[in-house]
Amino acid sequence: MSVSHLPKRDVSPLGASRFERPMHTSVSPSKTATNTSTSTSLGAHNLLFSRYARPKPADSLFSHDTMDTSPTSVSSDERLKSSGKESSIGSPVCTVSPEEWFARFHTASDFDGTESDECPDRATLAAVQEIPLFDAEGNERTFGSIYDPTSATHQRQLVIFVRHFYCGGCQAYLKALTESISMRDYFSIPTPTSIIIIGCGQPDLIPHYKTFTGCPFPMFADPSRQLFKKLGMVLSLKTGKETPEYMKDISKAQWLAGQVKTIRESLKDPEGIRKRDIVRGGNPLQIGGEFLFDDGEVVWCHRMQHYRDHTEMGALRKILELDE
Repeated sequence: MSVSHLPKRDVSPLGASRFERPMHTSVSPSKTATNTSTSTSLGAHNLLFSRYARPKPADSLFSHDTMDTSPTSVSSDERLKSSGKESSIGSPVCTVSPEEWFARFHTASDFDGTESDECPDRATLAAVQEIPLFDAEGNERTFGSIYDPTSATHQRQLVIFVRHFYCGGCQAYLKALTESISMRDYFSIPTPTSIIIIGCGQPDLIPHYKTFTGCPFPMFADPSRQLFKKLGMVLSLKTGKETPEYMKDISKAQWLAGQVKTIRESLKDPEGIRKRDIVRGGNPLQIGGEFLFDDGEVVWCHRMQHYRDHTEMGALRKILELDE
């Protein structure tokens, strides 16, 4: 289906979600991921699955000349040849409507762990757009500037909210993220996507957090926790019954002891934290989550239910379309 024949949709203000009222359009069984499913609405199971993102002009995908990604897939060219159409270089091929593509993140019964929580509504996204974030040097920018299409580096942004800067679980998660999504993988994501980390501690602790985790992705701090609160992330005392894959080699006892060890070792390091920094890492009860923005809209999200409830790497890679 060409871009010109996509269903006409009203354009929402920046940051507004188009998924407050999902469209209920029937999908033909022949186009579904399995050939045994029957035609369903977009809000039901067995949604049409496609690896293709919404098309975007090739000259607007990147804000830096150094950014580059590989073609979406070989099958896209084959489909174009069979239809007698050609696509512009650098633009993913859209074979389904944007509603069909995005809707799978809300149900996604085909993928374990990729189901979306309820995305922020129009009022919520408008309220968080001007909330300030701070980098390691204390420079301020608004949260909206991260995903605003006019200022964002890429078309999509995966924003990962972590707990306090000394949480061993979140440190293990970012280490797993770094191992699972290498720089080669990062630049191979079919739809150019920025990965951004946001914590709730003081911004001057970010360099230490980078040392703890070895994570190369940009990091910011929301010490007021206003973003966490308004986006639906809550306080919790729960540690979870099951050990996640990203902490498979870390027991609860090791996890708790490791946090103390990390702090002690950093205090001994001349370049490490100071005693006063122990209480500046963020609220220890705050839990986080992951939010995927596309063109200024939240299309998928996951809010943690306990301390060890980040989205697993396998699910995250599928959501970013690195894995089928």
